[in-house]
Amino acid sequence: MRKLQLVVGGLTVLVAFLLVTAMACGDGDGEMTPTPGTAEVEEQLRQMVLQLEDLPSGVILAEEFFVTAEESAVEGENREERLAKLQEWGYILGYDVTYQANPQVQSEVGLILANSTASLYGSEDGSKASFADAAETARTTDWAALFGGAEDVEVEEIDSPALTDEMLWLRITAKATPEGETAEQTFAQEVILFRQGPARGSLMVAWAMDDGSSAFIQQLAKAQGQSMKDALP
Repeated sequence: MRKLQLVVGGLTVLVAFLLVTAMACGDGDGEMTPTPGTAEVEEQLRQMVLQLEDLPSGVILAEEFFVTAEESAVEGENREERLAKLQEWGYILGYDVTYQANPQVQSEVGLILANSTASLYGSEDGSKASFADAAETARTTDWAALFGGAEDVEVEEIDSPALTDEMLWLRITAKATPEGETAEQTFAQEVILFRQGPARGSLMVAWAMDDGSSAFIQQLAKAQGQSMKDALP
């Protein structure tokens, strides 16, 4: 699991990226789709994630990179086993992009950071297997341990709108007092997983609840869900 530390005053929020984790499920006998050239795959993946234009002015592109099966397997506890699972699913390539908001955006809509990923598989069986295990990982993660120093950490599974073929939405909230301030604030980490056809995506959003609203997060989720649908034939 890849983690990115985001410091908000004295608060450290650990954002978990679930690009590909997962035990395979299903029999893997689904119809395989042709593997396009690398440039075509990369462009398709770029289209499937949250776009900069989906975010307010003042948000910047902080990081982006593609992830091969070999690179993803390096982060697993058992590299050989992980790589074998990725190959079993027909994993083609993944893409990861992170956006960061400036203080003005945070004060206006609460947004601190958004991470969006997409990964492509050779069949729907592969994407279903990846989604199933990523969902299990999200549900069983000790989120309280990741929010070091925060209090009253709560995890809620949100009723997911039918934006893609499959979807899971968790909201993790925590209270903390930022450095230099006296008032306690509530921060949230949205963990949203998507599956559309042979692709899986995720959207992770860190935001200050006192400065924003869940309606804005819903807009971001809808934007990525639509991007995944539009990018796939």
